Amino acid sequence: MKKIDDFREWAKENNWKITLKNNGVNIPKGILERYSIPKEYRTFLEKIETCVNESENVWFLCIDDYFPKSKDAFRWNEFEIMSLEAAKDDPNLINGIRNFWNKHFPIIMSVKGEYEYFAINVDNNKIVYGYEPEFEESNKIIANNFEDFLDKIVNEEIEL
Repeated sequence: MKKIDDFREWAKENNWKITLKNNGVNIPKGILERYSIPKEYRTFLEKIETCVNESENVWFLCIDDYFPKSKDAFRWNEFEIMSLEAAKDDPNLINGIRNFWNKHFPIIMSVKGEYEYFAINVDNNKIVYGYEPEFEESNKIIANNFEDFLDKIVNEEIEL
């Protein structure tokens, strides 16, 4: 896929640490049951093993990130977990948080300043951007799909 190749070149030129995969991808069952992952992002997961900026505070979530981690590790759904913890026992808030994250599949996380993310809206494949403290309320559409997202990164229309 040319878009991924162009992105890989951009990543190298911008001092990102990127490791390539040579084999297929085994997406965790729980992820597949929860999300309909677009083909373009599946292809990315098949080709890229790790992709993190030089400071290691912004990273693409790659296949290993979607497997369960210890509670002490930063998990792929960390922002959802944080929101659920903040909601305490409010069923309306909890329901809203779960509904939001059931439709938004995180693909990039950033901890370089405030906590930020990029996610795929699985209803329409658009890429959204959000940040703390209200992860679910601060999202905005920034790309029409994953290929458009990679193009915007390469063309420096989106800063990671």
